[in-house]
Amino acid sequence: MRPITCYSSLIDVGYPNRLRGANNQQNDTALLYLNPGVTGPGQLIQRARGLAVPYFRLYAAGAYTVGIGVRLPNDLWQAGAWVDVTTTYTDDTEDAQDAGANDFPLETLTNNDGYIVLSKVKFSAVSLDVGTASVDATDPARAARYSSGGTWAALTTLVLDGEATEYSTGEQLLVFAPPADWEVTTGAEGTGIPAGYYALNVRATTAPDGTAGVADSLSVYMVYFLQTLTAAGSVEYNLAPVEMWLPHGDALVALFSTANAANRVTALVRPRSA
Repeated sequence: MRPITCYSSLIDVGYPNRLRGANNQQNDTALLYLNPGVTGPGQLIQRARGLAVPYFRLYAAGAYTVGIGVRLPNDLWQAGAWVDVTTTYTDDTEDAQDAGANDFPLETLTNNDGYIVLSKVKFSAVSLDVGTASVDATDPARAARYSSGGTWAALTTLVLDGEATEYSTGEQLLVFAPPADWEVTTGAEGTGIPAGYYALNVRATTAPDGTAGVADSLSVYMVYFLQTLTAAGSVEYNLAPVEMWLPHGDALVALFSTANAANRVTALVRPRSA
């Protein structure tokens, strides 16, 4: 392992949020580490991308799903609405990535409508900042699927908030292990879907009958070392004398499927582009 002085930050902090928490999907608040920026005359042009982590420890205060990973910059992904009956995708990336309230619909009151996330690189988590909760007389149901060979395949999830209940306001998560047969889109998946992206489609298979869920914004992550603990405890990796390269991301994050002020992250990190 490189000497500890080579690393930009030694992190040892409590992590009360699940992944990003409410209202943080499109800002830099509550990140574990943020890469330095490449600047031009008087402005930030782009943050360095890629991180290296030789050591980390995640302490979970309960039987939670945990992991460590990176935030994917906005220019790597897009998102929009899915209308199932016409198999149509409508790009709404501007609303997914801005600070406007209640402007990214997650579904309609019609079964199997929902939203799509498309990324130039693989990802394993989506954080929604829900501004309008869904309302249903009983409970809706939701399921996710992914692009594979020009069509859609059912996705096995580790965390899918709203799977058999209402979307609540605040942070709602989708977490999964990227499938081995996840392939980039061909455009045959539906009208309006661009080719060359890893696609995820979340649908309300039983739609709410009162109010459809709406997000203020969302963000996309690649989370590694995903594990589901059977009780409170730690996940620890010491990769010395090597380090784990986390490509594409501009910031370090952690995942705890349940928010708890006792959750904690210890890690060494530095920027690394390749």
